[in-house]
Amino acid sequence: MKMFKKLGMRSLATAIVLVAATPVAFADKKSEAYVQANANSVLQVLNDKSLSEAAREAKFGEYMNKFAHMPTIARRVLGVNARSVSEPDFNKYYKTFEHYALEVYQVHFDQFRGEALRVVGSKDDDDRRSKVETVIKSSQTGKDTKVYWDVLKSQDGASYRVRDVGIDLGGSVLWLAQEQQAQFESFLNRNGGNIDKLIGRINVLLADMEQRKKDGRGSAFKQNG
Repeated sequence: MKMFKKLGMRSLATAIVLVAATPVAFADKKSEAYVQANANSVLQVLNDKSLSEAAREAKFGEYMNKFAHMPTIARRVLGVNARSVSEPDFNKYYKTFEHYALEVYQVHFDQFRGEALRVVGSKDDDDRRSKVETVIKSSQTGKDTKVYWDVLKSQDGASYRVRDVGIDLGGSVLWLAQEQQAQFESFLNRNGGNIDKLIGRINVLLADMEQRKKDGRGSAFKQNG
């Protein structure tokens, strides 16, 4: 009995040491609350039937710029090429990119028009980054769709921003900013890093999206770069 107690105490002590030595990542509840409130505000804009199409797009852009820091996303999707882009060239590119990115987000969020989002969990990637998992019912299919939010906390912990949005397409997750980065990096690599050619390419994608909306065909996000 004494031996059992001694072994039991040793096991308990070992377990305590192991737990203490293992970094435990607790999901940031503030990140969850940030997504819950702000993502639903964005959806409410899409649901507001009192707004004209132009007013809806303007308000959607205003909310998305607060929710997801577009200049940061714009630099991120350039990949390694961002280092060599001058400030004037970046500003010129950003005006086009912002328009394109907001169109892409609106097209994807539009499938959840009339619905509300609920947070179902989250996971910390590190001290400042969290992946927040949400569920929204698709107004097109009537089924619940998982939408993931890559959230970054500021260094002082006072504010939050969304770095990327991932939509579950039935087994695979489409991360919008990552997909844009893959397209843009590939295009720039083939065109000597020429930012003017990328701006031209984005304008072609925008024109295609506009035509698809007019034709009622929706928007194909994955385009050949």
